[in-house]
Amino acid sequence: MAKGQSKFKLTEREVILAVTFAVIGFFTSIRPWILFLNSLNPIEGLIVYYIILYSSLYVLSRLGLTVFGLKIDKPLQILGLAVITFAFFILVDWTSAYVQITVTGSVGNISNIYLSSEDGAIFYFWYDVLGIKALEIARLLTYVLTPGLLALLGGFLLEDQAVLSHSIDWAFWRKKK
Repeated sequence: MAKGQSKFKLTEREVILAVTFAVIGFFTSIRPWILFLNSLNPIEGLIVYYIILYSSLYVLSRLGLTVFGLKIDKPLQILGLAVITFAFFILVDWTSAYVQITVTGSVGNISNIYLSSEDGAIFYFWYDVLGIKALEIARLLTYVLTPGLLALLGGFLLEDQAVLSHSIDWAFWRKKK
């Protein structure tokens, strides 16, 4: 390894996974979507949740962005999968003070157990611990920046031998024959 080179590099796949998570987070945290989810009964909400879960996993696997075929042979790969899973559930849990504020206008009386979810803990970190009280900024930090960065970290941990090229080859988007 040449001097100054890091042993941890990213492939196009990990970068696109991170960007995909950030985009999903942007759209799944906007006010109209949160209000729509709030209008559903628990069974309808669960159906929507699992449609999103299945569709996301299906699309990500078709794009080669999931790790179903990855052989786990290093402890850090397990951590990488856990980090990516954590990032994904930030995007689709909707059990945070942000959701409560968006739906009702205030946090109200919510149990800490309800807020002890991936997005609940991350929103709490940005909004309460770091004191970022601008709701839109806290939303973007919770649902866009954090999942994107966690997906990158998970990619590093899963693919420590991979290298990110200077130009992204979008040919992999086309169906391989």
